[in-house]
Amino acid sequence: NPFRCPPGPYERASQIAHYLKQHKPKSKIIILDPKPKFSKMGLFVQGWKDLYGYETANSMIDWRGSAQGSNDNAVVKVDAGSMSVTTGFDDVVKADVLNVIPNQKAGKIAFDAGLTNDSGWCPINLHTFESTLHPNVHVIGDASIAKGMPKSGYAANSEAKVCAASIVALLNGHEPGTPAYVNTCYSIVGKDYGISVAAVYKLAEDGSKITKVSGGLTPKNASAEARKREVAYAHSWFKNITSDIFG
Repeated sequence: NPFRCPPGPYERASQIAHYLKQHKPKSKIIILDPKPKFSKMGLFVQGWKDLYGYETANSMIDWRGSAQGSNDNAVVKVDAGSMSVTTGFDDVVKADVLNVIPNQKAGKIAFDAGLTNDSGWCPINLHTFESTLHPNVHVIGDASIAKGMPKSGYAANSEAKVCAASIVALLNGHEPGTPAYVNTCYSIVGKDYGISVAAVYKLAEDGSKITKVSGGLTPKNASAEARKREVAYAHSWFKNITSDIFG
């Protein structure tokens, strides 16, 4: 962490498991994780149990987390020739397919423009998303250090609207209004099996961080019909947000 689309690797593993369950049922997916937990973990684990035999002898998914502050199951070495990775535990894991995700950072354009700090991300004024390194340059989305908000497409969409409203206010000689931000993230674990998280945020009074004020998750005991509706909501969300962004 921080990571672009925090639940992304686990939804990806779920989608691959869905395919393998139908076409290569003896396959196994191993997730080597430098973190002790992850976004929507309880819901993903429940879905893996329901669909892929998680935590049984025949589990299709094997998630290996790392204790806080350790790199036990983090990938520290990649050998493309032998199709293997080495963990902080010195375990060597071989696979037919490797999907290695390196540490995240802002894009090259942000570095070239001098907008990043030592963290590899872009520090900003959380009220206006103006860079604290270069005046009159605004940075939104994954590249920005939007303290308290996840790096997600919906968050970036919300930040863009806050940023645009702030720029209009500043150009007209006014102070920007008090911003609010939203985020929703859907994940499809398998056929007709959707989960989600939603949250509303506001800027702290001292402007130092963005704080969550309300939100929720899909209930762990949700019915099959509710899980199916979440999938429909996910597709509807994608259609609506792409229309909102691109017209």
